[in-house]
Amino acid sequence: MVIFTLLYFRYFSIHLSYSLAYALFALNVILLQGSFYWFVKWKRLKSKQSIFPNLPKVLIFFKTFNLTLLSITLIVFIIDMLIDTPVRVPFWLALFVYVFAIIEYVNYFHIQLTNYKNGRGQKASIAKEMNKLQRDSYTK
Repeated sequence: MVIFTLLYFRYFSIHLSYSLAYALFALNVILLQGSFYWFVKWKRLKSKQSIFPNLPKVLIFFKTFNLTLLSITLIVFIIDMLIDTPVRVPFWLALFVYVFAIIEYVNYFHIQLTNYKNGRGQKASIAKEMNKLQRDSYTK
């Protein structure tokens, strides 16, 4: 995550590519959300009590926010392509970072991509946490 942050500030400061800067920003936001989630889970495990009771609600907000962020990134790509006609290396790098951000979003909020069993991915931990909130709200 530190490398992506450094790359973001490097490219954003020289305005080489708006789509690269925005894709790096989106990736950083998603990675920070995952780091926040795992930090809260670690603290919960360490203290044996809930330190952030509104976590599922925040995660549901993050999921919606990330979809918006990734959609805006696609719009920035299109605008950047219309403004800048020659295809340069930053475009391909930005596309790679954008795809990586989408993969991280899926990995955190839908299916755990690194843990496949019998050809099926397991549900991501954040998705399980959000489902727990939905189950609890139905039972009340």
